[in-house]
Amino acid sequence: MNNINDIKKNIEFYQTRDLVIGSPSNEREDPVNLQFARGWKPPIMKKGSYEVPLFSSVQIQTVEFCNLKCDFCPNHYIIWDRIEMKKKKVPYNKMSFEDYEKIMINLKELGFWGRVSPYLMNEPLMDKERMPRFVEITKKHLPDCNVKINSNGTGLTTKLMGDLIDAGLDAIQVDDYFDDAYATKLIKELEPFSGQNGKCWITLSSNYNTNQVKKNDNSEEGKRPTHYGPHTYWNRGGLVNVNPDMPVPQKNCGYPSSQMYIKWNGDALLCCCDWEYKVVHGNVIETSIEDVWTNDSYKNYRDKLKKGRRDLLRMCRKCNKGCYTSEQQRLENIK
Repeated sequence: MNNINDIKKNIEFYQTRDLVIGSPSNEREDPVNLQFARGWKPPIMKKGSYEVPLFSSVQIQTVEFCNLKCDFCPNHYIIWDRIEMKKKKVPYNKMSFEDYEKIMINLKELGFWGRVSPYLMNEPLMDKERMPRFVEITKKHLPDCNVKINSNGTGLTTKLMGDLIDAGLDAIQVDDYFDDAYATKLIKELEPFSGQNGKCWITLSSNYNTNQVKKNDNSEEGKRPTHYGPHTYWNRGGLVNVNPDMPVPQKNCGYPSSQMYIKWNGDALLCCCDWEYKVVHGNVIETSIEDVWTNDSYKNYRDKLKKGRRDLLRMCRKCNKGCYTSEQQRLENIK
């Protein structure tokens, strides 16, 4: 569908809805980056002559599973192997409380109080029994940090939301990919925390332009379903066929300089796109966060990205994130 009229029509009718259900106060803040509003600046990490600011946010995978198969996400073809393993009574991979707490202690030692998101390439409420405890551990060691999760709302109840808020959750974005009936159900569960609740930002984000991919339906690389959306959607390092009209831009990407992404076993991954774990910079449990953040692997990615050389980097060489800054620019460049 690289015809300009077809793409334009698809963009114009891409229906999304963002509702603020609840907020701590009437003050206007960015719930994604509360740490900056609170006055925090990342400290400088040093290794020899190399200096780099510490990341401002970290995502941590507590369980290796998401229950949806959205066409814009690599999970639509990865999920089936994990389901088969579950049928064989092999449990999902999970991070232990001990390893998670070690990471929090390490962050405290580094003077970190940015954003902590206890989810990565998963659905955090697939770990709903343990999630309040993860939030509690985070606030125990990093009381001033911003704890935020994104969830598709699976299993979200009034009680669970209350437990998460009591544990110290600062913000939650609930992504609704189904219909108004599902949104209405979520709003009802969240009603006790609506308005100025004094504690937590609660946002409902609806996107009904997403398809749930059936098993073995165009799951092979090169045959995956095409998803056209706004210019802010991208192909996750080439793993999915999202906005194929947008070429890979030879420009910088801030992910390896501003965020750390930690898999359930402590591996520091390239970014939130790396669902196949192709680029591992090191392991923060076996060594330390500062050792990994300042190592040659991270430095190589930062240096080449700053020079606009995505073509020299695994994953990045296929990634069309940030291709255009607006829909107008995108439409002007469609051939």
